[in-house]
Parts: sequence; structure tokens; C-alpha cells
Amino acid sequence: MRLVSVTEAAEFLREGKVGIVPTETVVGLVAGESGMVRLAQIKGRSPDKPIALLCSSTQEALALAREVPPLALSLADHFWPGPLTLVLDARDGGTVGVRVPGHPVVRALLFSHGAPLYATSANRSGQDAPRALEEVKPGISSLADFAVEGEPGGGEASAVVDLSGGNIRLLRSTKSLDEEKLFRLS
Repeated sequence: MRLVSVTEAAEFLREGKVGIVPTETVVGLVAGESGMVRLAQIKGRSPDKPIALLCSSTQEALALAREVPPLALSLADHFWPGPLTLVLDARDGGTVGVRVPGHPVVRALLFSHGAPLYATSANRSGQDAPRALEEVKPGISSLADFAVEGEPGGGEASAVVDLSGGNIRLLRSTKSLDEEKLFRLS
């Protein structure tokens, strides 16, 4: 695994490379738009399956939505930056999953890169997600172009709330967001 600085990582991402970065949840496999196909290959999943976008700010994340339901604003105010992915109706049709992470390394990378990053956990589909860089399996780390060091996350993937098409569905709960809390906030 080639360790690089945040600045080098941002440049590699602009070149279409795929990297491994820590987040406050689990270790992420990240790419810019031009690295999407390769990211799906490394992950071992269909390129048609959606991959969430990490954004540097609430404004950047919500700007990707066709419209922003009031609950999305409430959840963003309550949980961002942090471990919540919102699925919203996308500006260009379909849906988009967005998250504003709280980990300082991935936040610095987002600011240096200057655009949202596609991100998924750094594991093969169906396997456990790694909490720290040392836990990333060789089948992933040997295929990624670089890694950025940072403190390990908590080990629990982000909560996922689908607010697309007028829905309010909790697709993945966490310790900090379960159905009861979601419906109290809505």
C-alpha cells in the first residue's frame, strides 16, 4: 500500500486513480468521477450499483438534489458532518446518496480535491468493512493506487436514510440513528 499525503492523494484522484482513506465510520475506497469504473472493479460489484458521494459541506451535498425535503435539512443539521448518508432525488434524474464526513483526513482530502468523491467501504462486496488501514485485505490494498493515513473510525457504517420520491425510509440504522429517532426528527 503506497502511503501519500492528502495533497498527493487529491492529485491522484483527479488523474482517475483510486485510493484508501480513513473515515469516522470505516475505511473508505474513494475515487473521483474518472475512477468510478475502476472503483467498482476493485470493490467487486456491478458498476450499475450506486455509490454514495462524500461532500465537503452540507451546501455541496444538498446542491446535488433536485429538491431538498425539510427532513433532509433537519437530519443534516443534526448529523453532519458525521455518519449519515441521505438518499435524495438527483438533479439529473434517479437518486444520489450524499454524506458529509467528519473525519479530519477525509475532510482535508475533499477540500484539496475540490469536488465530491465517490466512496464505499474498502472491502470486497459481502465482506466485513475494515475499521483501520491495517485491516484492509490485500485483495483491496494491492489494487488501490494509494492510501492516506489517519486515525481509525468507529467501525460502524453510516446510517442511510432514503428521502427520495417522498419516502422516509431508514435503509441502515446505527447506534445514533434508529427508526424511533428518525421519526422523532421527522
